[in-house]
Amino acid sequence: MSRKKYTDNYNKFYHSKEWQAVRLRVLQRDNYLCQVCKRAGRITPATTVHHIKAVRVDYGKRLDPNNLETICKACHNAEHNERAKSLHDKQEKIKSARRSDVFVFNANPET
Repeated sequence: MSRKKYTDNYNKFYHSKEWQAVRLRVLQRDNYLCQVCKRAGRITPATTVHHIKAVRVDYGKRLDPNNLETICKACHNAEHNERAKSLHDKQEKIKSARRSDVFVFNANPET
């Protein structure tokens, strides 16, 4: 899928009546409090509804309240930075392995 088509679909979804209704229900369910902060013993007001399993990973869960939680902007940014870092690290390992002309085989030593 092209970047433009993905962006168009993304914008269409997040402006849909279905998303707005589910988002409001989740905010009310979570009392407009960040659930990540709450688990850490902090009370932080929040208005961002976060997909636990990303829409691009499982589109079928995009409107599932069990896949959604209210989180503050700081926690949302931290969550996405962690995902990006993890993906970047995986990509770097693959690139490094492809460039390597030495391969390490872990085998049982001969006795």
